[in-house]
Amino acid sequence: MASLSELAARTPASRDRYIDFLRVASLGGVIVGHFMMAVLVIGDDGSFSFTNILEVEPWTRWMTLVLQVMPIFFAVGGFSHAVALRSLRARGGGYADFVSERIGRLVRPALAFITVWAVVAIVVDLTTDGDAQAGAVLQIAGQLVWFIGIYLIAASLAPLMLRAHERWGMAALAALGLAVVAVDVARLAFDVPFVMWLNFAFVWLAVHQLGFFYADGAADRVGPRRLGGTMLVLGCVALAALVGLGPYGIAMVSFGGEELSNLTPPTVALLAFAVAQQGALLMVRDPLRRWLDRPRAWKGVIAAGSVAMTAYLWHFTALILVLAGQYLLGIGPEGGTGAWWLLKLVELVPFALLLVALIALFRRFERAPRRAGVVGPSAARAAVAAAGVVCAIVGMLGFAVVGFRGLATGYVGNLAGLPMPSWAPIVLVGASAMLTALAALPRGSVAVSDSPATVARDD
Repeated sequence: MASLSELAARTPASRDRYIDFLRVASLGGVIVGHFMMAVLVIGDDGSFSFTNILEVEPWTRWMTLVLQVMPIFFAVGGFSHAVALRSLRARGGGYADFVSERIGRLVRPALAFITVWAVVAIVVDLTTDGDAQAGAVLQIAGQLVWFIGIYLIAASLAPLMLRAHERWGMAALAALGLAVVAVDVARLAFDVPFVMWLNFAFVWLAVHQLGFFYADGAADRVGPRRLGGTMLVLGCVALAALVGLGPYGIAMVSFGGEELSNLTPPTVALLAFAVAQQGALLMVRDPLRRWLDRPRAWKGVIAAGSVAMTAYLWHFTALILVLAGQYLLGIGPEGGTGAWWLLKLVELVPFALLLVALIALFRRFERAPRRAGVVGPSAARAAVAAAGVVCAIVGMLGFAVVGFRGLATGYVGNLAGLPMPSWAPIVLVGASAMLTALAALPRGSVAVSDSPATVARDD
């Protein structure tokens, strides 16, 4: 394996290092945010429960304007998907190749995480006989996977959305924005049932679309400070109006007890925030690019980027272990007090050490297998790949409601009105891994029939 210095030296001048930095920073922000928000409540009888500092201390909700970094990841994803899709077109690749290269890299490390936690959950479930408190921990342990499911919606539709962008440009983005507004109006003004869930797609697809414009060089043509300043002002004005005059709150992260969440499902307020955030990032792009030209800084980004998804997947595990130690020691200061903030600073050390250990143990699953070439366009392969993506999306979202709870004793959650048994997400993600791999197998090995007239030759 090449050293960091060798990888840094091989970096082509055309590579946008700022994108790599933002990808790492966004996932790092999620990890730090989750650590800072978690509050362990220990009852007088020895029972425990979890809450969120946003629920305990209203002033901390303003911090989400800094800590909410999901839009960064989606915008960066739009850039990366545009670059990957155009490269695949030039090489004669098809949808199955795209799914294997871009979506498989998320499913593979997630499947390793799910497998380990499934074994742990079964053992815990059997030894505690379905204890409610143990079940709550197991449910929380798997809930962070929902983010991958939402991201996969944007990733799976990237080929279609890129073509819409190339044909209609700003009109495609405007249509998504209008769809977000229409959903919020139908939901809040007319109480239309279930329509709110559409904004999981419309909001994140709109943010994802911003990455296409960046890939096209919009910031360079207009000027990053000029374009960024315009986006920042427009986004801030829209957000201020929505929060000040409308029903939306300032928190960009969900918490218990809020009247209207801006995140689950996303709202037009979150979209306005995303526009302002992307504008702010454009305004600081050039100085950060100069910093990333330094060898030490760039090697740090390379190192972090190589384990970013592993860190994201396993940081909840490190957090649970830290909170378990806190519970065993009987330390439970009230959330938001000076003692609690001091405890958070102290716990940051074991949290970081545990996370590093977990990364070292599981980072191998983040490495993508080598592929000799592309399999090319094929309706049959595309159908298999699409089926795999649907399994992954539904499975990942299923973890949001069941986690790993009740795998041995039985537990059924509810996903947008649909029953979700605890074992179903595991089966779906496993099926996704098999289907996406099958779709991209080289010809002669795959069990899917290809039409010679529609398949490009392999390089």
